[in-house]
Amino acid sequence: MIQRYRFPALFALLVSILIVALVLSGCGKTDADKTGAKADDGKPKFINGKLTKEFTLKVPTQTGFNEVYIGERLGFYKEVGLNIEYTGSMSGGLLAQSVIKGDNHLFAAGHVLTISQARQAGAKIKMVLQGSQDNPEPDKIHMTYLVREDSNIRTAKDVIGKKVSIGYVGSCTELLFSEYLRQNGISKDDVTFIPMPDGQAENSLRQGIIDVAGIHNVFTLSALKRGGVRPLTETYSIGTAAGNGPASSYSARAFSEAFIRDNPDVVKAYIAATVKTQHWINKNYPEAIKIAADYLKVDPDKAAGTIFPSENGIDPEKVKFWVKLMEDNHFVEKGSVNLSEIYTNDLNPYLSGEIKETI
Repeated sequence: MIQRYRFPALFALLVSILIVALVLSGCGKTDADKTGAKADDGKPKFINGKLTKEFTLKVPTQTGFNEVYIGERLGFYKEVGLNIEYTGSMSGGLLAQSVIKGDNHLFAAGHVLTISQARQAGAKIKMVLQGSQDNPEPDKIHMTYLVREDSNIRTAKDVIGKKVSIGYVGSCTELLFSEYLRQNGISKDDVTFIPMPDGQAENSLRQGIIDVAGIHNVFTLSALKRGGVRPLTETYSIGTAAGNGPASSYSARAFSEAFIRDNPDVVKAYIAATVKTQHWINKNYPEAIKIAADYLKVDPDKAAGTIFPSENGIDPEKVKFWVKLMEDNHFVEKGSVNLSEIYTNDLNPYLSGEIKETI
């Protein structure tokens, strides 16, 4: 069988064009220009758990549940000297471009898969902290694959020859459903993946345009409340069968390598506030949902969120879990992902002992 390594072509093209442009624009810079950041002693330093002067962190406007606006509402970022500036909603390859270009600092989306894709396209983005982890409860689960109530699809074998919605080619929706098929001895070539937004997938399922809708939890909750659909499988079960249920939603918080190099103390401050926020959410989930609903302008009863790992830094085993999924399902060539390029814990002030958890 021909091994096909999946990689979103448009994502790669967009990022590659940007990388070339940035390289060319930098050709005329002197060595002094390129190392100026190192000589700039005026940059904020992370001392005693906060920056010596405030820094404005540029962050994409969030359109779903995310700890950044919750931490901002609670004052945790302000405590460490960070001001959050929202720059507008953005996703996919455009987000990677914006982080490399400096229009955004924080890459708070996607998974190890997304970081790997960005790096394959030439965007040197590195994970500095974990995001969410999966949970089997309906309002906290990563994704559910729905079928119509009257569908004859009840097992993986029933999906052969059917149409399955995914967020985009090379997405977590595609990867995890490919793993579900692989676990059941079925090739992903035996189904047709149809890229479409989550909000469109439910209607397409009800209309019979697709047979399986792969959607994230907030859409799943509302779909199930309307009735007429039922789960075929979900990511926590898929992850459990693959060896680590919680890891099936392990998401990434990352910066460009240039930003990490030039602003290591800002990264430390970001990690300090974000870990504090994540653990607060775990212990105060109902209140976190209320904050998220207010930020997103949605009914709290219709809001869904996520929980976070209990550890204070990136778990190498969860990163390896995602790399194995990618290799087993031919999204990357085996052995092609260098873990040291994907993530670092070197600037984590909890792991270094610079600060201690207070929640």
